This record gives sequence, structure tokens and C-alpha cells, in this order.
Amino acid sequence: MEDQVVDEKKRKRLENQKRYRQKNREKLKEKNKQYRLDNKEKVAQTKKRWEEQNPQSVKDISKRYKERNLERVRLRQKLAYHANKDRHKGNALKRKYGMTLDDYEKMLQDQNGSCAICLVKVEDTKKKYLCVDHNHLTGEVRSLLCDPCNSAIGFFKEDQEVILRAADYLKKFSATLTVFEERLSREGEGRNPSSFPKTRQGRERRNFQESPCCFSKTR
Repeated sequence: MEDQVVDEKKRKRLENQKRYRQKNREKLKEKNKQYRLDNKEKVAQTKKRWEEQNPQSVKDISKRYKERNLERVRLRQKLAYHANKDRHKGNALKRKYGMTLDDYEKMLQDQNGSCAICLVKVEDTKKKYLCVDHNHLTGEVRSLLCDPCNSAIGFFKEDQEVILRAADYLKKFSATLTVFEERLSREGEGRNPSSFPKTRQGRERRNFQESPCCFSKTR
């Protein structure tokens, strides 16, 4: 009997509190806001302590917020990135390679702002930056490369013998390319490129007359 009386009192008290909150929502809102402003350190400590004790709840709340406000979150992240590009770049370098933005800039300066392999200038690259090349086994940073050179090393699986064979392969066919260009030059000398027949050989001759890079265009 006593338990029922206690439960009934508790139920009524909760109902009264709920009605009060609904009736004075704006007043309570302002009161809570003022409290947080007057007690910033205390509120921050309480929040931090609660987050440490309830990590899963923090993740769930963050996930629900992102799902409900996806466009707002994306816009906020985009604005934050553009407003702090150097900081984001520095964080990425520290996380991936254990180096700072100053280390990157010094390495770029030591390489005269160029790729360590093809020597292309950073301002002439498509992405306007050089990649950090590193040893995937030891994590050691080696140098800065343009995106094509960095990708090429990866495609060759960093195998020196394969890369040397590729160089020999290109040397082998460079003589063939020279003979090909000389033949097209002799056969097309003094002729209008548009007069060549509409065959593959004719297209090769026209391209050679119009550009020194004809071979790369006709392959």
C-alpha cells in the first residue's frame, strides 16, 4: 500500500514538472542559456566527464545528428576546410607520414619545387601539389613526386628490376620510332597533309606533318 502511494506521488510530481516545462519553455531556455554563460568551465568539465563515461552514447548522438542534418554538416565541414587549408594539410601530413607542414615546405624547397624524378614544377602539375613518396614497409619518407610518377612507382610495385626492364624496353623501341619518323618525313616532304589518303598510314602522315608528337596521337 505504501509503495502504491509513493508511486502515485512520484507520477504526479513528474506530470507537474512536465506541465511546468511546457508552460515555461522559453523562460527555462533563457535561464539555462544564462547559466551556461555564467558557468562555462563548470559546464565544460561536466560535459567532458559525461562524454568520457558514456562514449557509446556520444557516438549515437553524433550519428543521429549527422543523419538529420547531413547537408548542414557537409557545408560546415567544407567551410571549415577552406578556412583552414594549411591546418588540415598539416594534420594529414602528421597523421600519414609523421611530418609537419614545415618539413614538407623545406623538402619542396630542397627539390627546387620540382618532382624528384621527372623534374616537373609543382605549379605545372594538374593537382598543383607534389605527393609524399614513402616506403610502405618501413614508413620512411623518401621524397616528393608528382602524381603520375608516384603512381608509376606503385604500378611497378617498387621493383627496381622491372623499372630497369621498362627503361630498356623504351630504349629498344626508340630506334624504331626514329626510323618511322624519318620515313614519314621523306614520304610526306613537299605534300599537303590533306592530300594523304584516308587510310591509317595516311592519317599517320597527316598527323606527323601537323605535330611532332604524331606517333603518340596515332597509337
